[in-house]
Amino acid sequence: MKHIFFIILLLASYNTVIMSQNLDSMSVEKRDSLLIAISKEAVLKYGPDYYREDFKPNIERHAVPPKGEINKTGEMAGRVFYWIIFPYDKTKEQLSYPFAARVQVWADTGKPSSVFFGNGLGTLVSESVLQSGEEIKPVRYRQRQVMPVWDFADQDPNKKPLNVDELKRRGYVEQSNGQWVKVTQDTPPAEAQRVIKRALEEIRRKTE
Repeated sequence: MKHIFFIILLLASYNTVIMSQNLDSMSVEKRDSLLIAISKEAVLKYGPDYYREDFKPNIERHAVPPKGEINKTGEMAGRVFYWIIFPYDKTKEQLSYPFAARVQVWADTGKPSSVFFGNGLGTLVSESVLQSGEEIKPVRYRQRQVMPVWDFADQDPNKKPLNVDELKRRGYVEQSNGQWVKVTQDTPPAEAQRVIKRALEEIRRKTE
């Protein structure tokens, strides 16, 4: 996990224009409000299906580690960044990570550098793409894979998994060879879809 995060972090361009006031010099209230707005835009651009408003985003301050096991070259050591983490309702969906989306923003520039989604996929954020309104292929929504749970004490050759109801609910179908395969595309919960639609419409109105 740490190595994946750091590869994404180092791929992000360092050549950005310094803001007149960096995030660390702002009041907490102003900084957090700005970070949430920046990260919301990135999530809605690169993976709108993962935008959530169930809970207030969590904000964490970090720094690029010194030269060592994680940062083998020492590049950008000590540079401060923020993670803006969007939680989700785990009673309504099950993702591979404990968040719907996590955006990284540099403290010294206020520029987003990457976004990591709850399905385990991440991407670099391009400031030019965000500002131009260029259409991109977003990361598709996918919940955590469900594995059949078997009662190995049951010798019935026609036995079904103990969690057969969950498998069917999540779109899995039993094949002729006995394997359970997912045949439907996951979609965000209905409440989340309404929030996503509203947020995207707000962005469209601002750019018209």
